Amino acid sequence: MSSADAPPPPPLSLPARWQRYVRLLAPHLLTVIASLLLFTAIHAWVFPAPQPVAPQFATATPAPTVPPTPPPTPLPTLPPIPLDDGLLRLTILDLQAENAQLRTATQLLRAAMTLDEAVQALQRNDMSEADRALMTARRALDRAYQLSIEPQKGPIDAIRLQISQIRDDLGVRPEGADRRLWQVRRLILALVDE
Repeated sequence: MSSADAPPPPPLSLPARWQRYVRLLAPHLLTVIASLLLFTAIHAWVFPAPQPVAPQFATATPAPTVPPTPPPTPLPTLPPIPLDDGLLRLTILDLQAENAQLRTATQLLRAAMTLDEAVQALQRNDMSEADRALMTARRALDRAYQLSIEPQKGPIDAIRLQISQIRDDLGVRPEGADRRLWQVRRLILALVDE
């Protein structure tokens, strides 16, 4: 009889199949169990269980009596210093001038930021966006002019005039407008630094 004619081996019976699975899994299960036991032993050795603490009863010992201290004598109060009306008015005027300078600087910085937007729009050849940014910068400069002190009004007015000229030239000859806007921006930042 040839091997081709040999009948296939009989299928394993159900108990034999389970025995085979047990033989394959037994080493793995034994390794896991041994690892857990070893880990538990090392943990108990490194971190021993805390010893139970017997409750301790505190006995109250009377505190020594200290005679009460007399309250401190109040210091004599000085009469309030009357504020001079002139001094108060000068202080208010100084604070108002500082507030106006801060608001002016804020508007100048806003104008400088919108000039940056205008330059970026010019670089993208977006003339309508550049025109809008120049108008926004002009409005910020108008507010700064209204809030500014007298020595700043002249430079702010000159900057407003330059922005108006650049805006008028955008439709006719936009070349070089970005360079001119950078110069105006530098002038604005110089005013803020003063």
